Amino acid sequence: MPPKLTGIWRNRSLRLAITGLSGSGKTALITSLIANLVAAPAQPNRLPFLRAASEQRLVGANRTRRRGTADAVFPFQETVAALAADPPHWPASTTDFRRTGLAVRFHSAGLFGIPNPFGHFADRAVEMTIEITDYPGEWLLDLPLLAQTYQDWSRTTLDLARQGIRAALARDWLGFLDRHPAYARGDAETAQRAHDLYREYLVGCRREHLSLLQPGRFLDPASATSGPGLAFCPLPGASHARSPAGTLAAVMESRFETYKRIFVRPFLSQLARGVDRQIVLVDVFRALNAGEEAFSDQRRSLETILESFRFGRRGLLHVLFGGRIDRVLFAATKADHVPALQRDHLEALISHMLAVPALSAERARARVAATALASIRCTEDGVDEIDGRKVDVVIGLPQGGDRRIHFFPGIVPVTAPPPGFWGDRFTEFPVFQPPRVQHSGQEGIPHINLDKALDFLLGDMLA
Repeated sequence: MPPKLTGIWRNRSLRLAITGLSGSGKTALITSLIANLVAAPAQPNRLPFLRAASEQRLVGANRTRRRGTADAVFPFQETVAALAADPPHWPASTTDFRRTGLAVRFHSAGLFGIPNPFGHFADRAVEMTIEITDYPGEWLLDLPLLAQTYQDWSRTTLDLARQGIRAALARDWLGFLDRHPAYARGDAETAQRAHDLYREYLVGCRREHLSLLQPGRFLDPASATSGPGLAFCPLPGASHARSPAGTLAAVMESRFETYKRIFVRPFLSQLARGVDRQIVLVDVFRALNAGEEAFSDQRRSLETILESFRFGRRGLLHVLFGGRIDRVLFAATKADHVPALQRDHLEALISHMLAVPALSAERARARVAATALASIRCTEDGVDEIDGRKVDVVIGLPQGGDRRIHFFPGIVPVTAPPPGFWGDRFTEFPVFQPPRVQHSGQEGIPHINLDKALDFLLGDMLA
């Protein structure tokens, strides 16, 4: 056991951002991360693959709150209360920019990873303050708008709206635009109606589990973007370098630029000032369930995000604000919905989906990794018999159910599925009830691969 502490002799800090599209598990990840780091000094087996925990160098951890900030505080206690309820239930999703802090105290591994044999600082610890930022991944989809004109964005968005299942969803909106040309008179009522129909189209796309949807804040019904000053949408035929004054296109273009100024640029500034390392959560199963278009759209969304959110000196963050991210982890969530072998498949699939953007990150000298992750484990592995053959399954209690089920998810592809894969929809996944935890949250939370994720993101800082 570590010797009794008499003080802190060195301080470190790390700014960690966690994001992902709605429903990907951001709130669950932060809650599990905090609870398990708090529990690990007394229970190192909670995080066996975090080297500092397995070597029993973690001394203590406690939550902190950064003063002098207007950002919302992450609701840790409320989330733990949801998991401690009878029955336990999942907490609400992220809808805003939130921050929380964690002070982790540990003994240094010493020079070259060898503990200091002389004990000069043996009774003291290093303290690392981790500032955790949580925000909706939909906001990242807005970053490319900073490099686009209204005309460019309109062309790209309209081209996409006329393809596949989007075309039927966009019918009312596009029909309205056909009756109101871009260079007709731009009155407030027409602009508002066009905007409302566009938002309805975006909401319809999200119901179909499409994810490349811009602007991201339009999907939040409580957002201030529904006000008349920000009611805009793309328009066909908006091709002038600058729309003629008084036209519908001029109204839309002005509001598009206002949206970027009020929301997108300040958000980018917040990221640049407050992020050293990044986790991007991806719900691959939801896209597989929804079909080929949803899966392809999810892949485009990730590439769109990462094209603007590049790492290193060429990225938008660095060019505009001097920011730099030196490590990023892509995590395919809900790994507890498949048995152990299929988790390896899930990790291979997310790695394949991100091969191009990950290569861009590596060229910028950022460290990149992909993993399959369950922040809060809801199932256990088991074996069942199907058609006389033994198969690996997971066993869990569906949310709202009264008995546990044996669930066989099928085979997770290790690369982007071929056309024949989509003849039958991928296995529909139940929503499993989370495990019940103690009200204090001090005992930790069961997980899969959270310790490996933390070792990649924090391991060098805990050395």
